[in-house]
Amino acid sequence: MSDSEWSVELARELYGLNNYMRQEFIDVDDEGFLVVKVNGYRARLLDLMKKYGLSNAYVRVLPAIRWAMDQVVRAYLEASEEAQYRGRLIPVYPLKVDANPVVVETIWRHGRRYSWGFEVGTLQELKSIEKYLSEETGVLVVDGFKTSEELEALKKHAERGWRVILTIESEREAELAGRFLDSIEVGVRLKPMTRTGSKWSFTMGFASKFGMTLNHLMMMVKDFPFLKKALTTIHVHGGSQITDIKAVARLAHEAVSILEDLRELGFENLNVIDLGGGMAYPYLDLRDGSHESPNYTVRDYFKAVLSAFRKSKRHPDLVFENGRIITSAHRVVVAKVLETREYGPEEYEESLDLDFIERARDMKELERSLVEFREVLAKMEGKEEWGIRAKHIIETTRARMINSVVSKVVRMVVDGPLELSEVLKYPTLFKIVTSPSKRFIVSYSLFADIPDKTIVNQYFQVVPLTRLNEKPHVLASLSDLTCDSMGEYREYYSYVSRVYDKRQAFTGMDSRLMAVPGVKVKLGGIPLHLPSSGEDYYIAFLDTGAYQDMLAMKHNLIGEPPEIIIDESSEGELRVECLKCETKGYTDMKTAGQV
Repeated sequence: MSDSEWSVELARELYGLNNYMRQEFIDVDDEGFLVVKVNGYRARLLDLMKKYGLSNAYVRVLPAIRWAMDQVVRAYLEASEEAQYRGRLIPVYPLKVDANPVVVETIWRHGRRYSWGFEVGTLQELKSIEKYLSEETGVLVVDGFKTSEELEALKKHAERGWRVILTIESEREAELAGRFLDSIEVGVRLKPMTRTGSKWSFTMGFASKFGMTLNHLMMMVKDFPFLKKALTTIHVHGGSQITDIKAVARLAHEAVSILEDLRELGFENLNVIDLGGGMAYPYLDLRDGSHESPNYTVRDYFKAVLSAFRKSKRHPDLVFENGRIITSAHRVVVAKVLETREYGPEEYEESLDLDFIERARDMKELERSLVEFREVLAKMEGKEEWGIRAKHIIETTRARMINSVVSKVVRMVVDGPLELSEVLKYPTLFKIVTSPSKRFIVSYSLFADIPDKTIVNQYFQVVPLTRLNEKPHVLASLSDLTCDSMGEYREYYSYVSRVYDKRQAFTGMDSRLMAVPGVKVKLGGIPLHLPSSGEDYYIAFLDTGAYQDMLAMKHNLIGEPPEIIIDESSEGELRVECLKCETKGYTDMKTAGQV
């Protein structure tokens, strides 16, 4: 298939670039280069990496943070006007999401127009923002384990004019809060019964580490009667990344119901609800409600929440403490491909008889015969007495089996009447035709750069920096530089709305299936190009701006890479700065990069 039969628009779909939370800033130009767009200016990421001679870097697009903040406020105002809602939005930024000074500075400066405050969970986080706490005033939500030292510091900030909301979860914290009622407000975190189905749903329920039950609160009030007047806020958190809007609505209904009931019981000053950081970021923007792809937008979120809250007699204010939606899009991990290798066995000598593949008349017969043959092959591989010649034959057989099956499936689909979706019905065939054929050794560390991949199997969109106007050659896994078997990325979700030729659905060299029109497909490898001799071929991991900086590990003593900061000047022009560029990245650029 020629390059003329491939299109940039098809690449946008395949690589998930039509994402509503980052399409303003990340795109592909007509020549197939991945670009950052800021205020009408475009910068090719490849040019930036080559300019500074880097093997890997974090590219931070700071306007993406400001844009996301604007979207949150605009969405809330539109939803509140539509619902005729009178409660206010109280936005705060959780330091745990990303406390990088560049990020915090951006949020603080831009957030002043919205009275954007902070959420802290430790004394160390509180100390890290002291310079901002002494500049202006705003709202400070305090979660986590509390100490007397922390409350003394909070009292000073409250006396400067900060609105401090201290969240309590135990008798000890209630007793501490009682000493500072003249300067701080008190909130209580309660355990919701609503199940949200997120990856963090284990943080909910009666056995949760967080919060207290309603029974516990009512018993505690007997010992601390001041709480009936002191409580202004209830926290009803549903866990991070709630991807189903119906679960969001159920949580909001439960929260406002609790608020109303507590008001009836004499908690007359309750007027704030904090739903935590449950709004989901679209790591994949297909709106299907999966862990990768929420079935709603920012505006949908507020519409669902305010629809529930408006049933309250006195509309409560809403604390918005979702940092993931604010910072995710701003950071891109860029890494160079240093070497390519075969993913599985290679053909060497003779193989066992594989004629059954060619004789198969349809997919069903091919699947059945293949399953039977693989069972025989697996038993042969387990024999200890085989010599080197037998092992050569077994390896070659497996390699030829994979190549022959792939070739057969492609012919049955492209030259025959079968639709691409037919392959999905046969799990053994599907696994083979979507398996990687190449392993790319890449200058990155899964543990340092995107640790959530190993912690919660978080999905991050992968896209090459170049040749997006060319059809991908192969499906490949991305091996990092660590000596750990977990240091590899190969899961990929593919979606395209249509193809004009069935051949567009298969990679150009290894003939792997990479797309089925109108269907979300989970591939075993990432659609990429084989680098030519001397080519600088880079990979980008998108949406890594939330939590990854804070969770980064020092596996194999890999340190922090250089950072390219992209912003706009006061005149609106593009401004690029490179921090720690003298390190060149994880690999020595004088010797690395031969592909």
